[in-house]
Amino acid sequence: MKSKKLKLGQIDLEMCKDYDLIQAMDYDFKTKEVMNKGRGFAVTVVKIQGLTFLIPFRSYIPKKYQLKYKLRNSAKEGYVEGLDIGKTLILEDESYLLNTTFRLRKIEDYYKVMDNDRAIINKLVKAIIDYNHALEANDRNKLEDPKRFKFSTFQNYSTRLKVITEKDYLE
Repeated sequence: MKSKKLKLGQIDLEMCKDYDLIQAMDYDFKTKEVMNKGRGFAVTVVKIQGLTFLIPFRSYIPKKYQLKYKLRNSAKEGYVEGLDIGKTLILEDESYLLNTTFRLRKIEDYYKVMDNDRAIINKLVKAIIDYNHALEANDRNKLEDPKRFKFSTFQNYSTRLKVITEKDYLE
């Protein structure tokens, strides 16, 4: 059954440079360069509280990394393929959402995402709430943990993410 809450898309990573983001996949914030890795930037798009979140697909997510939604094990030992919730972006302008078609590596991935929209959205909401609590408590252990928030894109949006609360969980 196709999800009414999620859709797939690709984004133009120039958004990272144009909005001076600190963290993002395939973007070096120090040099302000978009890294051309010869691939599209496929994302799952979800709207919560008026914000459009872009959760990227990623091939090599460390198994111990906590902010992920696993689709399957990766060919590389110790990694998984799936959605990298920690690298979620907020769409700044609709023009950065590309009008291109693409295929996921496996058709099963499409169904795993669309059939599990509730679990994916709730995992994103939980990660944002955990981040907000860590920020509020100035919990350096969580904020500086590389398996949690150290390299997360949430730091780009600390103020805007405060609108996400427990009421945003889907039942």
